[in-house]
Amino acid sequence: MIPTQLKDNSSFTLPCVENKYVMVNLRYVIFLFFIPFVLHANPFDKYEKELDEWKESHSRSISTNRSEIGKISKLFATGNFSPNEETEILDPMGDLPKYLKFSTIVSSRIVNEKGIVVKNHTVKVKDTLSSIARTYNTTVATIKSKNGLKTDIIRLGDVLEIPVVTGNASRKKIVTERIFINPVPGSRISSSYGRRKDPFNKFSKNFHSGLDLAAPLGTPIMAASDGEVVFTGKNGGYGNTVILLHENGYKTVYAHCAKIVVNVGEKVKMGRVIAAVGRTGTATGAHLHFEVHKNGKLYNPSVALRTYKKVITNLPTKVAGI
Repeated sequence: MIPTQLKDNSSFTLPCVENKYVMVNLRYVIFLFFIPFVLHANPFDKYEKELDEWKESHSRSISTNRSEIGKISKLFATGNFSPNEETEILDPMGDLPKYLKFSTIVSSRIVNEKGIVVKNHTVKVKDTLSSIARTYNTTVATIKSKNGLKTDIIRLGDVLEIPVVTGNASRKKIVTERIFINPVPGSRISSSYGRRKDPFNKFSKNFHSGLDLAAPLGTPIMAASDGEVVFTGKNGGYGNTVILLHENGYKTVYAHCAKIVVNVGEKVKMGRVIAAVGRTGTATGAHLHFEVHKNGKLYNPSVALRTYKKVITNLPTKVAGI
């Protein structure tokens, strides 16, 4: 405290000047203490903004990049597909080809089966049943039974039916074919069917109902088998989706498409381009989410792609002497 002299020679004391600085410094400290609360009143604002931007960017359909079409088409120039009248029709929407080349054949072989064939023998001079039996590696009893002979007597010019065992009594072509083809040939499996870590929450696991096939945006997607289009359009987290019905209780689902080029009610053949790879809906990157259902239940797509059928064709046989 500092004594102060008044006019009447009385005095009183004033607060120390240093206290003013103490008060000022105290106000400064309080101000600095509250600055963070003023500047960061809601620390989640930035997070919410980024999340909203992410949701907005993933809700849009992504159109096909025309400049990539030439490169993409080269990926699918394999297989034994032969064009026909239908494949000559141009896709009215442009951008995507109507069909891609593919082959369903896993193996092909011709099988000769052992069996009995009947040969005709015209009796010649000096022929006997015994000599004829030796010629055809059979027995007299077999020849007599087949021709209804009661004795061993045969006449010149008679035509006898001779049963002969041969290794090529019948010929068949057996072709093993795929029931489903990979809808995006050349793609990479980025996530398999079954339990997996949630791609949006690393601390959680969920059941993945399909097979994720990663490929560049705009890559053509084919119908995995002959079928009918029963759904096209937006389907929640699946984004732009195509659903096909097939024979024998099968159904296939094609999700996250950038573009769809078929319509509901349309009958499609295996290899028909139905859409383009995208990332619509809930997707972390460009890929096709491919699902298979059988009789109303989920079916492992990897198993479906390894399911085969045998096509057997009888071929004409040619046995010497017939």
